[in-house]
Amino acid sequence: MNDHARGAPDPCIAAARAYFPRGLEQPAGSFRFSADALLLAAFAVKSLGIAASSRSILELGTGCGVVSFAFLLGLGPDARIQDAILGIEKDPELVRAANRNALRLGLQPFFQALCADVAGIREHDDVLPESRDIVIANPPYRNPGSGRLPRGERRTAALFATGAGLQAFLAAAAYALRNRGRFFGVFGTERLQEILEGLVQNRLVPKRLKPVYGAPGKDARMALIEARKNGRPGLAFESPLFLYGASSDPGLTKEALAFCPALACNARQSASCETEGKTASEDEEDVARV
Repeated sequence: MNDHARGAPDPCIAAARAYFPRGLEQPAGSFRFSADALLLAAFAVKSLGIAASSRSILELGTGCGVVSFAFLLGLGPDARIQDAILGIEKDPELVRAANRNALRLGLQPFFQALCADVAGIREHDDVLPESRDIVIANPPYRNPGSGRLPRGERRTAALFATGAGLQAFLAAAAYALRNRGRFFGVFGTERLQEILEGLVQNRLVPKRLKPVYGAPGKDARMALIEARKNGRPGLAFESPLFLYGASSDPGLTKEALAFCPALACNARQSASCETEGKTASEDEEDVARV
């Protein structure tokens, strides 16, 4: 996005954008977003480019809005957003936080969060059937039986597929997408077979898969996936992305930073600037690592 499209930011907005992805308001007890949200936004931006500006976009399970904000701020200088991204989130406190975050970043003309359950998307007039060109989702993809649940219902709902699980997100994406529309998601690899099968069952044909590794010598922990509604078969298994180097060089790799520059907040100390609404825990730690 360029300044002509979104309005030249005032100093407070410019500072908030420079500090992003840190400084976002996140309600107490909610799960703090991790690197997977930033990677998903970068994956979608690299695939869509400036073509995203003329598309109707829906984000499922928007949380505090970080994926949509990273997507908007990551667009090229020639992009001009015509329709605001609609973010669906069932937690009313997160919805309020997402809309306040959009205001703080000067992105309120291009993003709106709506309080709605992904599982009941058909009941909302704001999302009509086959009305969206693009759907983005970072759903809770862990199996509830695969590990110890975190404290608090919000953190559990953000990580584990309780309530509106994977199938509900995939069904909602298929409902909202136009024919040949594009779906972008990030998922844990332990359920990859189930995810790929679920995509196909919902007529979302996987087209690109990019595995993400924490470091060389470790198993892939997540996969970035692009699918097309009613697309033709043919899956491109892309080159892997290694986030961190080997033990002798444990920092973020050049490839990771080139793919997702927002990860740089994990490569240096927090900036000295202050951002209104920042919580104490956000002062003390960067975005959670993968």
